[in-house]
This record gives sequence, structure tokens and C-alpha cells, in this order.
Amino acid sequence: MTTSRAVSFAVAFIIAVPVMLTVFRGNGEITRESWVKSLIFAGSIAVISAIALGRGRQ
Repeated sequence: MTTSRAVSFAVAFIIAVPVMLTVFRGNGEITRESWVKSLIFAGSIAVISAIALGRGRQ
């Protein structure tokens, strides 16, 4: 993993977690389940964006 991909992953993950947390919260409450779902989806979004941005910079 290159430095640019690691930075892209970190930035995308930091942005995606709060967004996904608002999507998955139930009845306005943030639960453990919503945290887990948010982290999983944010991680997958961050991986995809890191791969895409890493290829675009080559």
C-alpha cells in the first residue's frame, strides 16, 4: 500500500464514518449496532476510494 492510498483511505474513512452513522442510527439513537454497521460500510467505502484514487494518480 502506497502512502497516497493510505492517506486516501484515512481521509475517506474519517468522512464516511459520521455519514454512515447518521444513516444507520435507529430512532435517532446511536447504538452499538449502528456503530458496527457504520464502521463496516465506512471501511468498504474507504477501501474502494483509496483504490480508485491510487489508480487515478498513477
